[in-house]
Order: sequence, then C-alpha cells, then structure tokens
Amino acid sequence: MTCTIGTRIRYLRTTRGMSQADLAGRELSTSYISLIEAGKRIPSARTLELIAVRLGCAPNDIYDGAAAEAEAAIDFALAEAEWSLVDGDPALALQRFSRARGLALDANQPDHSLRAAWGEARSFERLNRFEEALEAYQDLLRQRSPGDTESPTRWEIVGALCRCEVELGENDRAIEVGERALNELREVGAAPSATGIEIICELVRAHLSRGDVARSRQLTKTAIVEAEVLQNPQQLARAYWAAGQTAQEAGRTAEAIRLTRRAVDLLTQDDDEAVLGDALALHGTALLWHDERNAVEAQADLRRAAEIHERGKRFPEAARCYQGLARCSLAQGDYVEALESTAHALSLLDTDPPGDRAQALILTAAALAMLGSAAEAMLRCDEAATALSADTRSLRRLAIPWGEVAEVYVALGATNQAIDAWRRGFALLYTIAPLPLTSKFPFRGSLLPERPEL
Repeated sequence: MTCTIGTRIRYLRTTRGMSQADLAGRELSTSYISLIEAGKRIPSARTLELIAVRLGCAPNDIYDGAAAEAEAAIDFALAEAEWSLVDGDPALALQRFSRARGLALDANQPDHSLRAAWGEARSFERLNRFEEALEAYQDLLRQRSPGDTESPTRWEIVGALCRCEVELGENDRAIEVGERALNELREVGAAPSATGIEIICELVRAHLSRGDVARSRQLTKTAIVEAEVLQNPQQLARAYWAAGQTAQEAGRTAEAIRLTRRAVDLLTQDDDEAVLGDALALHGTALLWHDERNAVEAQADLRRAAEIHERGKRFPEAARCYQGLARCSLAQGDYVEALESTAHALSLLDTDPPGDRAQALILTAAALAMLGSAAEAMLRCDEAATALSADTRSLRRLAIPWGEVAEVYVALGATNQAIDAWRRGFALLYTIAPLPLTSKFPFRGSLLPERPEL
C-alpha cells in the first residue's frame, strides 16, 4: 500500500505544478518526500495530514485515490495476463499473473489476489506443470466455500483439480474429489451448470483410466441430459465428446464415430477451438480404429484438429493429432509421410511427460521398420521403452504403447525385448484393474500392416 500512496502523492504534486521542495516546505526535507514517493518510507498520520494540507486536499483523498489507482492497475495487470493465456502464451501469462498477485497483496486486495492465483494455477496447467498446478488448485479450494458465486467458484476449481489428478495418473483421488463434488451439488439442489458438466467429463476420464466403462456411461448420460437442459451447444458437444471417449474405450467404434460427429456438428470455430479440436481428433481416431479404409477421411479430421491446436499453441494436443496422422499413413503404406508426421509430433513435445514422446517414437520405429531400416528402428524402440519406463503415471492408456512397442520389437526379431514390453503393459493394466489370465492385450488393431523382411 505504501508504494501506491507514494505514487498518489507524486501524481497530486505534479498535477499541481509543485516541486518536491515545495511539498516539503520547512517541516520536511526534499529527500524525505522523494523516499515517500518511491515507496521507501511510510508517512505517519501527522506527516500525511501536513502533506494533504500542502496539496490542498484531505488525507482521505490520498488514501482513497491510492486505493482506486491500485485497483485499476491490478485490473489492468489481470486483464493483460488473461489475454496472454487466451493467446496461447502460458509462460508469459504466468509471469503476468504473478506480478498481478504481488500488486494485489501489496494493495491488500484479497479478491484480486485470488483471481491472480487462479490464473497462475491455470498457467501451470497449460505448461504441463501439473504438480505445481495441483498444489495451486488445492490452495484455492481451501479458500472457497460452496456458496461463493464469484469466479473461481468451488466447482470450477474442483473440475481443474480433477483434470490435473487424471494427468498425473492419480485417478482414485480424482474420482474421490469429483464424486464428492457431484454429491454436494445434488444435496444443495443445484441446477445443471457448465461447471457441473465439466466435473462430470473429468470424472469420465478418471473412470476410463481405471477401466470402469460402466460408471463412465452413467456419467455421460447425466452430462448429456444436463447439457440439453442448459441448451448450450458447447457443453452438449463436450458431453458428446466424453460419451464418444467412453464408447471408444469399450470398443464400440461405430457409436464413438456417431457421438463425436454430433459434437463436431454442434461447434463452430467461434465457440471453443479447443473443444472443437478435441472432438475432431477423437472423430478421426474413431474412424481409423473402426476401419483402416477410413484413413483418408480420418486424415482430414486430424489435420484440421492439428491446425486448431497448433494455432492455439496447445502443442501436446497437436502432437497427438500428428501421431494420429502417422497412423493413417502407416495404414495407407506411406511410411515416409508417417515419418514426417512423427518428426513434427516430436518437435512439438517437451520431455515431460515422457509417455507422450514414447508414442511418437514407437510410430517412428514402425515406419522405419517398414522401410527396412532395422538398426535405426531398434534405436527408436529402445528410446520409446526408456521413455515409457520413466513415465510414473498409473495411466491405463500407457499400457497400449507398451503393447505396440512389443509389436515392433517382434517385427525386428527382438523377442526378449518384446516379452519384457508385454509384461510391463500387462503389469500396468493389472495394477489399475485386475484382469483374468485369459484377457487379451488391448490392441487397437495391428500397428504394422505386414511384417517387413529385415
């Protein structure tokens, strides 16, 4: 607060055409006025009264004006930070939200400080710094009660918490937090809301990661009903997208295609590009898994999704689209184009989480194997296995790349490595949801169209 009072005094002095010496008079020194204006000295009540008399105003004019100026400066800093996040620059947004939070704390503005902390947490999440984001969301949740209506609401924070928990592989905790929130909403008789649907969709992801398709189907039905009550195309699209994920995990690819097509049809570029990109990516993936002869149509959706995500600087999502494009090229026998897609995917990915890079490396190895580059394909397989081993998240979806790297190892004649990869994949599935010994490994179809002659 000291700095804003000093700034206010300087503003009032200069607008009156006074020098620091004029304001100091006989009672104060010019250097002391300079220190006050620089925020390095706190004026006493008596000194502030004296300064106010010299400025021709009341002391409250200095206090109130300083508070108003501080609030305006914080509002501007928050708006600037928010724009950076929307513009796809979470690193800059984090810097700006942190600066805004510092200003809010100095000015004793708790509401503004909370908004800045919410922005910091979302910036951490966009930077894939999920542990830091999780800690920030947990701190925010402790500050909000169910009755708070200003953003971020308790329910917005819960939805964000669930997202981070799922990304970190902490599905049990995500389910515990999300299901408890849903029960609280029911107990208070809350009307359907966008934040409620967001929580449901994150719960779907968590349950799918646990292999619980039945609970996921129940939740998606609820989400669709609530979104229809809201008559909100964006939320209805999100609900259909979650339902499409559930259908795909259950192996009902035709149903997944139908549901994700509905999601795409509900959205336009002006609604929410991120949701549209996700829906297009899932629709394209479902088309390919349903029938490899759909590869051309799948490519069109995946390319459009990649462009949307890359434009929004959502690079991990864009990388996954390029991995999907590589799968389409493998299905069509265009192994050079598959390599180009995986190279672009790798260029978009950081080293963390390593499992995402692993999947691009596996596809690279598959394309190299089909081109007859056995030695290089083996190197990429080994890199993928190392990356998968380094990914400590207990995610069911990480079992799939273990199976696929095993398939490439088999094609390369590396039987021992293939057996180890299959064991790791099965072990991951078993720790999440125990499987009978007769269960088949959950492949999405063969990664390699035919075994190359190596």
